[in-house]
Amino acid sequence: MITERFPTIKIPQSQLQILVQQFEGSMQFASGTTTHVYRKALDQLLRYAKSNTFRFTPNDFSQFRIWLFNRRKLCNNTVNTYLTASRRFCEFLVELGVLKKNPTWSVHGSAQNFNILGLKLEEVESRISAIDRTSVLGKRDYAFMSLMFECGAKISELINADVGDMKRSGQTVELWVKTKGTRGESEIIRLTDFARTALFDYIDSRGRVAADDPLFGTVRAGRALDVRLSFRGARAAMQKHLKFDEEKSLRLDSLRTYCAVRLMSEGKTPEEIRSCMRFKSNMPLRKLLNHRKVTAEIK
Repeated sequence: MITERFPTIKIPQSQLQILVQQFEGSMQFASGTTTHVYRKALDQLLRYAKSNTFRFTPNDFSQFRIWLFNRRKLCNNTVNTYLTASRRFCEFLVELGVLKKNPTWSVHGSAQNFNILGLKLEEVESRISAIDRTSVLGKRDYAFMSLMFECGAKISELINADVGDMKRSGQTVELWVKTKGTRGESEIIRLTDFARTALFDYIDSRGRVAADDPLFGTVRAGRALDVRLSFRGARAAMQKHLKFDEEKSLRLDSLRTYCAVRLMSEGKTPEEIRSCMRFKSNMPLRKLLNHRKVTAEIK
């Protein structure tokens, strides 16, 4: 079998910088956080592409991935994000006619790491239940963490959501969220009764809210503000609730992992788990099933 020869092109550094600027200008679909991350990713690509051997082929991007790991010492999730930014940038170049084909589609990132820390589901549930909900701040943190643990919501989805993104569908309430890096596409998070009650309790405590108000905002001096909660602010605010002792603390991101663990412990089928978690492939679920700590957790 003869391997298809991938079309190569050498783009001068000055022209490549202009193309990156044009791509950034076309990113009206992205949040400010996504734009910032993509800019950092493409800065790394520009730095790597200074090599005279870089010709926008799949092998070049495979080597770029290895360079991010070995030379830049970036973690799996960051490398995956940078590859996503490179993939969308190359698709932009295909649309402009600069590239004939997107060289990144065959270059895959690493599967997400799932750090369970040996904590039992009951321990995680008890930390969430122990949040003091007598204040607006407590109600917000409780609702935020409940949506992650109960519904598999992502941090980025919750901080970018507006109040008007909640919609009723029969007897259920859905949260329509924008996924990272998509051009206006939405995904649906179906709220459990538990999460819905927590979220409505928080919204009611804020007083009058408009449809375009952020779903989760900052709280100062015990008063809710119409200022969107940032990614860093969310992690910092919730971390105090996830600290078990001086040596053991759960990352906020891990609540979504524990949502999948909870679904497995309830006997949900792989297809039901994949649908609820909105996994795009079987790899994340396979990683969870193969994780010895998880399998011990759900026996």
